[in-house]
Amino acid sequence: MIFEVIIFLGFFILTFLLLSKYKIGLVESVVESLAILPVSHDSRLESLLEIASRYYAEKNYLASEKAYLKVLKVDHKNSLAYSRLGFIYSHFGQIDDAIDCFQIVADNYPNSASYYNLAMMLFKNRRFKRSATALEKSIDMEETPARLVTLARIYRVIGSYDKQIKALGRALELEPAGTSIMLLLAEAHLHENQPSQAATMFKAILKIEPGNVRAKQALSSNPALKKLQ
Repeated sequence: MIFEVIIFLGFFILTFLLLSKYKIGLVESVVESLAILPVSHDSRLESLLEIASRYYAEKNYLASEKAYLKVLKVDHKNSLAYSRLGFIYSHFGQIDDAIDCFQIVADNYPNSASYYNLAMMLFKNRRFKRSATALEKSIDMEETPARLVTLARIYRVIGSYDKQIKALGRALELEPAGTSIMLLLAEAHLHENQPSQAATMFKAILKIEPGNVRAKQALSSNPALKKLQ
């Protein structure tokens, strides 16, 4: 009887060990299979973007550039990759490459920010008329005083003084107490030989900022303005 019990226990233990070994082998096989399976498109893209973004945040632009280029191999229309590459190339002084990147973003994902980035890079490359056109599109989508002032400055560079005054006037409508906008507008009126409008602007500035030096000097020293007082 005891001998039979010993045999039974031995058989049970042997069976248990064999099953355990089988289970361990099965688990190892599954893990190995998972390791060699191709990573899904979404998972790979997410991982690449995470790595690229980390390098970009660390200002490791060379590594970030390589990572974003790999992103584009997986997703050749990724707007974030093109936009970040635009800023990276701008940092490197590769302005033409930066313009190409921002142009791709603007063409495929037109929005206020994409056109603004393109406009600023075109301005940096002294392509003023194209810069103005891109910034006009940006403002059509999202009008802000700052962008209107920037557009006005570009108009001044290319000699479109009427458009400069109009852009500054619209900026002032959006920011009625903006004395910096008023100064630009007053000086634009002076440039266009419109002393009455300029004087009105300078006086409006002094109502908001009585100690504004530029407005005081203009009203007291400019002959055309002094005649109006």
